[in-house]
Amino acid sequence: MNNDDYHSLGNSLQESGRFDEAVIAYQNAIAQNPNFSWSYHGLGDVLQKLEQWEEAVAAYRKAVELNPNFSWSYHNLGDVLLKLEQWEEAAVAYRCEIELNPDFCWSFCNLGDALTKLKQWNEAINAYFKAILIDRDLPGIYEKLGYVLRQTESDLNSVFQQCQLQITPENREFYLGLGRSLAQGDRLESAIIFFKLLLTNEPSCDIASAQLGEFLQEQEKCVSALASSRECVAQKPDDCWSYYNLGAVLSHQKKWDEAATSFLKAIAINPDFYWWFYYNLWEVLVKQNKLEEVATLYRKVVEAQPEAFWPYLNLGEALTRQGKIAEAICCYQTVSYQQTLGAILSKNTAKMPVLQDIVKVPNFIIIGSQRCGTTSLYTYLAQHPQILTPIKKEMDFFSWHFHRGIDWYLAHFPPMPAGEQFLTGEASPSYFDSLEAPERLYSAFPEAKLIVLLRNPVDRAISQFYRLTDLNWEVRSFDRAISDEIERLNQNPAYIIGEEPGNYLARGRYIEFMKNWLAFFPKEQLLILKSEDFYAGAAATVKQVLEFLDLPEYQLPEYQNANPGSYQPISDSVRCWLRDYFTPYNKELEQYLGRKLDW
Repeated sequence: MNNDDYHSLGNSLQESGRFDEAVIAYQNAIAQNPNFSWSYHGLGDVLQKLEQWEEAVAAYRKAVELNPNFSWSYHNLGDVLLKLEQWEEAAVAYRCEIELNPDFCWSFCNLGDALTKLKQWNEAINAYFKAILIDRDLPGIYEKLGYVLRQTESDLNSVFQQCQLQITPENREFYLGLGRSLAQGDRLESAIIFFKLLLTNEPSCDIASAQLGEFLQEQEKCVSALASSRECVAQKPDDCWSYYNLGAVLSHQKKWDEAATSFLKAIAINPDFYWWFYYNLWEVLVKQNKLEEVATLYRKVVEAQPEAFWPYLNLGEALTRQGKIAEAICCYQTVSYQQTLGAILSKNTAKMPVLQDIVKVPNFIIIGSQRCGTTSLYTYLAQHPQILTPIKKEMDFFSWHFHRGIDWYLAHFPPMPAGEQFLTGEASPSYFDSLEAPERLYSAFPEAKLIVLLRNPVDRAISQFYRLTDLNWEVRSFDRAISDEIERLNQNPAYIIGEEPGNYLARGRYIEFMKNWLAFFPKEQLLILKSEDFYAGAAATVKQVLEFLDLPEYQLPEYQNANPGSYQPISDSVRCWLRDYFTPYNKELEQYLGRKLDW
């Protein structure tokens, strides 16, 4: 067979899905004629399908070397480089393709993806806009462009002008949605600029005019909130919460430097507080490179107060976010030893215990869901004579912090006293709705017993919203937050829940997460409780949990709600809408579990 025969055979084998044989055919063709670019391109295609990325890159590079005028080789090379996370080289490949074929929307879209990874926000915006001008219905482009627009700190007015927006009646709805996306991402000033630009191009657009009016009113509220927070600091200059709330308002308005200064002041006023929990504070401190200042402050505190508890955890948080995991582990182990010793003595142990170096792995984990009573249940279980708790209730390891490593996770758990039988466990409600958590947890602790509390998702959503509002993590109205989430879910039905606030609807679609957990853990290892039953009879529910954990019954003097929420009732119309939204998910969950939930 000659070169043409082998090349044709490779094409035929690739079309029929016989990829391994196609590789051999293309290689034979290349051996016959090492200067035929099409054989290298075909070899790259089949290696890409076999996910042999490095080999595919080599084939495509040879193809473009031999024929630098064929755009598809550049495009496919860019795709493989994206897979290998070689962002800069991928961008170069897509730019070469665009020079040859400037009318292919995916070239610009994929270039935008590479530039986004490189955090070259303005260039990514420009690439995505050019993709839209070619095909405004390109899948996923709206979400991608909205994301990069929210990241850039540049003057978006000049960015938009550079992109030369072409607004027509056909694409008007896209641009209106894009402007709303900016406001949803805490880019209110950018959204106002965007809508003013829309009206400059199309002054008769009533929808844009009305939306601009709403945003201007919201901007006035932001100005008022900031003025009120500053006044509170002036009146209470020694109150850590005055500074925390000011920092939260400033961070919502992306005034990062001032926000970091306010948060640092809050910590300095009250270092003996569980600041590790306030993720918004840490995000700003990371963004403004203030972690070393926090670590220095807490090193001084723990040096002066070696018996301190929260300062060690806060120092551990600062070190963790600096990537100094080994140092953070030392902090956690120090305070874990102190806590465990005190806890054992308080549980009426007759003699001073000898703590082993071996740390107990979790026997049970309360996996969720948020605002369903997990804090109260954990608090009640912690008082049982045979349960020792870790230094944090929530570690969010298997959901958000898995990259920190198992040693970081286990450092939070108590060392076990010699000759004693204790159980330990944590409660991270972020696990339940995490796609990755079930497999990760099963791989680490396949024998762990799991407890899940499920609440009427309507009540859960409302409770979560007001809880985040109290923490100053949520600044929108409830109606606005729900409408924003609906729009986001419509754009991306497979949206993955992350650490950011919100997800009031997505977190209440329990059936999706329950199937995921039961795909890994057998039913007998999963105790599913109704929050309403728990609230109505805490003692009975705790008894059920202790039986599940094979622990003797233990009655508490009282069962006080450990994390209550109070808020004004929402309107009947909104409640009815929420009930209708969750009804199909609730019915499917009842059928799947074989039990009535009466929600």
